[in-house]
Amino acid sequence: MSINPNVSYGRANMDAATVIANMPPTGQLFLVGDTSTANRGLLLDNIYKHDDEGLIRLHATIQGAIDKCTADAGDVILVMPGHTEAILTLGTNFAMNVAGVTVVGLGRGSNKPTFTFAATASRVNVTAANCMFKNLRITAAVGQVVTAFLHATAAENTVYEDIEFFATSTFNFINLYTLGAANISDGCRWERNYLRTADAGQLAPVITAAAHNDLKFYDNYFLHAAAEAGILEGAAVDFLGLDIRGNFVETGQTDGTGGVLVITSGTASTGSIRDNHMKTADASANVAIPIASKVYAANNYIDGNDEVGTIIAVGTLFNNA
Repeated sequence: MSINPNVSYGRANMDAATVIANMPPTGQLFLVGDTSTANRGLLLDNIYKHDDEGLIRLHATIQGAIDKCTADAGDVILVMPGHTEAILTLGTNFAMNVAGVTVVGLGRGSNKPTFTFAATASRVNVTAANCMFKNLRITAAVGQVVTAFLHATAAENTVYEDIEFFATSTFNFINLYTLGAANISDGCRWERNYLRTADAGQLAPVITAAAHNDLKFYDNYFLHAAAEAGILEGAAVDFLGLDIRGNFVETGQTDGTGGVLVITSGTASTGSIRDNHMKTADASANVAIPIASKVYAANNYIDGNDEVGTIIAVGTLFNNA
């Protein structure tokens, strides 16, 4: 979407004709706001009086907007400030099943669009590639929500930016993202995601039992009390092209040799893990990822000190050749 700096896209009384003029050639713009959304009446007036070409629509739910999108056409969904939805049961009210759709929440802080997971089986199924979620609040209203986002099929190159998860020791998520079958999550990126919880029963924020390539994690903040990886857990799989930079994690691990950022027993991964900060309950012997993984790791810090395994003496262990 081409952005004109002179256009205030977040304003409720936006000029629809101006927005349309800045849309991509085939992409449509959708707005999501329920009956409690501030200035909803102004939105309706502006959109329906000036929307001669039918390119802008207002929907009460995010699924309503997704259902009107066209795959890989550059469609954008703007979710209005203060909008709330309850994710009740799988498949009833939120599934990203149209490729190439961008969902952007407007607002900041507690005014961000908020999606509340109300059952342990509540989740968002992602079954389409090249989508993006940005600037959303995700909350748990029940204990042990199994996962928030499940990559069920064909979720390659999905991007999650500025997604804030709010959980407590009572209302929580077992994990945030589950990547599904092999390679359906290739190329996915997580940037500036946030989690802070005292839940000691949580798994790593991102989990998978299958190999995925070119996963990217930048500037995330994950703090939890569980003895699990701070970012990614992959059983015995290999990750090719893994790129992890600038993150802060704190976990309840008492043995950091298994991987503070990434846990995997695979021995043929490739990629780079650098410039991350880590904190664990282990006083020594922490590594960002098990040394046998062959991933290059450098300039990572644990409780203010260099992690074990980044010194030149063991450099051959990170040789990707």
